[in-house]
Amino acid sequence: MKFALSLGAALVLASPSALGSNPTEVGIGAICGAESALSAGKPPSGEILPGVGTNTFRADTRSAEAQAWFEYGMQAYHAFLHEETKAALARAAALDPTCALCAWGESLSLGATLNTQPTPDVTARALTIADRAAKLVVPGDERTAALISALQLRYQPTPPPEGREQAFGRAMDRIALRYPSDDGVATVAAHALLIPARQDDFSGVPRAMEILEAVLDRKPDETAAIHYYIHASEFAGHAPLALSYAKRLAGLAPGAGHLVHMGTHTLMRVGLYQDVALENAQALRVDAETGVSALNSPTGPRYYLHNFLFGLSGAMMAGDRGLALKYADHAGVGFPMSANLERGATARARSLVALGRFAPDRALAVPEGPNDLRILKIYRHYARGEAFATKGDAAGVRVEAAAIAALGGEALKAAEVQNAQVAEVAGGVLTGRAAMLDGQPNPAAVAFARAAIAQEKAFPIPKNFDPPPWWYPVRRSLAAAQLKAGRYAEAEREARASLAGWPQDALALRILAEAEARQGRDGAARDYQSQARKVWRGDLSKAPIDLS
Repeated sequence: MKFALSLGAALVLASPSALGSNPTEVGIGAICGAESALSAGKPPSGEILPGVGTNTFRADTRSAEAQAWFEYGMQAYHAFLHEETKAALARAAALDPTCALCAWGESLSLGATLNTQPTPDVTARALTIADRAAKLVVPGDERTAALISALQLRYQPTPPPEGREQAFGRAMDRIALRYPSDDGVATVAAHALLIPARQDDFSGVPRAMEILEAVLDRKPDETAAIHYYIHASEFAGHAPLALSYAKRLAGLAPGAGHLVHMGTHTLMRVGLYQDVALENAQALRVDAETGVSALNSPTGPRYYLHNFLFGLSGAMMAGDRGLALKYADHAGVGFPMSANLERGATARARSLVALGRFAPDRALAVPEGPNDLRILKIYRHYARGEAFATKGDAAGVRVEAAAIAALGGEALKAAEVQNAQVAEVAGGVLTGRAAMLDGQPNPAAVAFARAAIAQEKAFPIPKNFDPPPWWYPVRRSLAAAQLKAGRYAEAEREARASLAGWPQDALALRILAEAEARQGRDGAARDYQSQARKVWRGDLSKAPIDLS
């Protein structure tokens, strides 16, 4: 299938929040488009897909076809279209067996990326291809020889003392310093410097940012540089630096699902939650329409669940009931249990939160399956607790909290660390909800404080938006309890602390506005209330502070 992005889709990607259309309907339409494509079962095209990147890279070939596949392969490489990258660069090398850079690209495609690791067998194969590439270098072509030498260092049978990826990153950095205006070299070098960050080695991040900023100064629409700058600024703890680029990345690469999604890493961290929901809905649609990955395969597409969880988180934080429920409904379509039980359970578990908050009767009607994984059981009870809370049934909330506590104990015994962490947070939230419903804000504050501490310990802010392992900042609930207890200064403090990690959270802003008003600061209260209304998709007055 040859993928052609519709004009409507392109407009959504260019600026979802700027459209005159109803954002909820735009997001729902994108997910419906994904579901239509999934039902059609379109396979990957095997063709050069348009719109996967703006980066260019000239190979040492006279074959126009080999150059086209090489350049597409490098665009796909930087867009994390991993299988398409390998196929494209192998095809370029086959089309021109004398092209040293084509063989270099084929070897590069087999190595590690920020999100993938090769097996030892693949590493050995990559070295064989790099050695072949070295024999193809035209005498005097020092740039190509250096690029190939860096891969030979990376793939050698005995890893360098500093580590394969660290050695590769430093080698690429030396090449980038020799060719400071070469954007193709620069973006590969920046990526190489960032790869060790996945093993918590951030030593290459500052240099990667320096390289990328130079590229973006020359070419602000360079998609490869934008992609890595978003990652680098996250790793550095300065995500807002990438905001201007993140806002337009989806429109620059509308045919690459991962790049359509990628800007939302930054958008989530700065609190543009509605845009997070919309762009990830579109990323689902792009992946489904391009047939980039077999969605029903046992392994599933690499990023489809990632995009789904990001989008659902954005919709929940934006208070977008309609879009959140559409995401929830998509869980069963996009992640069949028969294909992959763990992925299906994860999607369904997280989607239950939307039912608990926005469709309580549906949440209460969800049965427990005989083979449900523990995480699905935990979230089912949590969703039921939220549903009972919306109905004012404190006793029902406590029953679900007790069920979660039992499941958390089971998870601890089974050494299921994240399940136990989620259970601790979920149980604490429901305990606090029940106390709030009973008009007891003091014990509610204690429960929420414990749950907030547990959340922040398990999922600290620097690692919390990839996507959020827990759907909202519990500290805002603590602020709500302090407000109800009449401790207005404490409510203000906790609301501000919550907003520091989760900016532009409408419910936290609403609590802060009330705390300011109770302290006689009416002007500030009006400002925060106005800000909250702008970023909340529903009727903010109908969102009870007791359930914040």
